[in-house]
Amino acid sequence: MNTDNITIRRLHIDELDDIQALYAEQIKCDDNPLTAIRIPPKQHAWEMRRLRQQLIASQRYIACLALDEHAESPRIVGYAAAILETQAHLFEVESYASLEELWVIPDYRGRGIGQALMETLFCALDDLGISWITTHFPESATEIHDFFKKIGFEQKTIEMQLHLKTDA
Repeated sequence: MNTDNITIRRLHIDELDDIQALYAEQIKCDDNPLTAIRIPPKQHAWEMRRLRQQLIASQRYIACLALDEHAESPRIVGYAAAILETQAHLFEVESYASLEELWVIPDYRGRGIGQALMETLFCALDDLGISWITTHFPESATEIHDFFKKIGFEQKTIEMQLHLKTDA
């Protein structure tokens, strides 16, 4: 799929380091409310790399890239990734996807790239027989909420959390 000279396609495993570099770059410069609660960036990047490798090896990490192949040198300008999950209910086991990552470099936002990434990801999940996808983000992130509503997501639950004190 092409969006304004941007190619959208599935991630190749040898591009994991490129994703890591983009992720580390975005953590530094993005106005992301989750960034403030993360562990130190270097440690976080290492843990994310290890986690992605494990998920790819177990075929549970489905990711798509947005590539600007018309720049001086082709570069990744965005990506979306979901993790395949399984949950058991009293009478059934079902598989679904959890959207964990969606990034578009600031200079490329507002051009339909995020939506194109999500559509490509939806097709990949459909090919795997996954019938639904979920995501979580801070309640205060109204821009993200609006984006997901625009592409068809509906609010189905309200999540509540209680952080327990631990003796660490």
